[in-house]
Amino acid sequence: MKRFLLLFLLVGSAAYGQALRDINFSYHYSPNELFTFDLKPVRQPAGWQVYYTLQIRDTSATTEDYSIQWETRTSLGEKGGQVLPYDSAGAIRKGHTVSGVVAPPALGVPQVLVAKVVHTVLKRAWVFFHVLDPKYPVNGSLYAGDAPVLPPYAYVARPYTFSGAGTQTVSFYRDDFPAAAPAFAETLGRVKPRLQVDSVFSVPTGQTVTFTQRGLYLVQQDTSSAEGYTFRVAEDYPRYAKIQNIADPLIYVCTQAEFDRIKQAKGDKKAFDKVILSITGDAERAKNFMRSYFRKVELANHYFSSYKEGWKTDRGMIYIVFGQPDEVFKFSDREVWYYSNAMFKTSFSFSKSPTLFDPENYVLIREKKYRNTWYEVIDLWRNARM
Repeated sequence: MKRFLLLFLLVGSAAYGQALRDINFSYHYSPNELFTFDLKPVRQPAGWQVYYTLQIRDTSATTEDYSIQWETRTSLGEKGGQVLPYDSAGAIRKGHTVSGVVAPPALGVPQVLVAKVVHTVLKRAWVFFHVLDPKYPVNGSLYAGDAPVLPPYAYVARPYTFSGAGTQTVSFYRDDFPAAAPAFAETLGRVKPRLQVDSVFSVPTGQTVTFTQRGLYLVQQDTSSAEGYTFRVAEDYPRYAKIQNIADPLIYVCTQAEFDRIKQAKGDKKAFDKVILSITGDAERAKNFMRSYFRKVELANHYFSSYKEGWKTDRGMIYIVFGQPDEVFKFSDREVWYYSNAMFKTSFSFSKSPTLFDPENYVLIREKKYRNTWYEVIDLWRNARM
């Protein structure tokens, strides 16, 4: 216990006594951190099951270099919380990955689950959290073998099973959701009020399922309730490998005429490369542009995937165009991103707008004032300077 207290006295950036709403969470969206950390809450009748995975990027480190401490708080403004009993011996350590499950009690009111990931050698800590709301619709999970699938996407031709007792009803949606509108747009390409179900099928408990069609899937035990969980099925994701899949994300940096030519290429690499070269004006710049831009697309897919691909979401669009924010502050109803560098200074607010298809959906507050900055940054992209 003394070692535990000493450790957190040494960890200044994520110490006790700090409200979550006052922490800069930019590292949540950084590809340069030492690890990735994912949380997936599942609401059960008897309480919560919160699955987590810690994936270490630094191959010189081991899982023994990290510990995870858990607590619950009543709000994002509270400066301390209730330590959550947790048996670390139950965690699964495999290679450079630690995974497991914690079970906060069901309180009947919203609570905040906080995870402090501590590097015991470097004496550094990183904070992650998730608001556990009794109205949270996710009540199950997709499984690959014995492990729950934490990201909201799965793959064609791989075997999966569903959690829960009884038969599950699966609704498939083929809709090709639109990309996000620019930050200065006055109108949005909104999702239809009611999605059109393409097909419905039932899966008994324990039966293995192999998906053959790409698209959105909704799994429910009771189709009359606003409960269930969704995931997308893809082939190459979050990193695109096929030319026909890398065409659409270019919509943010192309003119309409250029985008039409890219779509007309239909997977023809020579035709595709010709358009990219016409945008950048130089072969070396074209290579740098493609490498940098599609790394951002991959990261947007990783961080922001929902009922549609991550690059199509509002946060994904801003992340691709403007890059990782310098500061990120999270509140119960919104996220605020700040950028401050030599090329541009601006900020964006995203309002939380949960749905059955994505309880963590965020919508950008669009304003005309972004127009000039937007086009200045797009010009930097087209000159391979981002």
